[in-house]
Amino acid sequence: MKIDDALNGIPAIRSREARKAKGNAASTTPNHGGASDSVEITSTSAQLSKLEEELGQIDSADTGKVEAVRQAVAEGRFQVDEEIVADALIQGTMEQLRRQGNTDK
Repeated sequence: MKIDDALNGIPAIRSREARKAKGNAASTTPNHGGASDSVEITSTSAQLSKLEEELGQIDSADTGKVEAVRQAVAEGRFQVDEEIVADALIQGTMEQLRRQGNTDK
């Protein structure tokens, strides 16, 4: 499988801690030009930060479904439909190839 380098040149996303550390380092830098910088956080930005934090705490797994599958496997009742798995693998591969073909142009 070919590894796609399409993301080269895009800056990496820094963690919240890295952004804070950079902000703290910038705030301790002496201001030699006489001009002052200011930052205003809008209510929308504050709301987005709050939503980001809340989304990070949500468990995205359906624990009931996970437990049901776990129980079925333990009891030997869980059966895999090979045709569905094969079709999904083929569709996924075809989609990756389409996307790769679009990025190579």
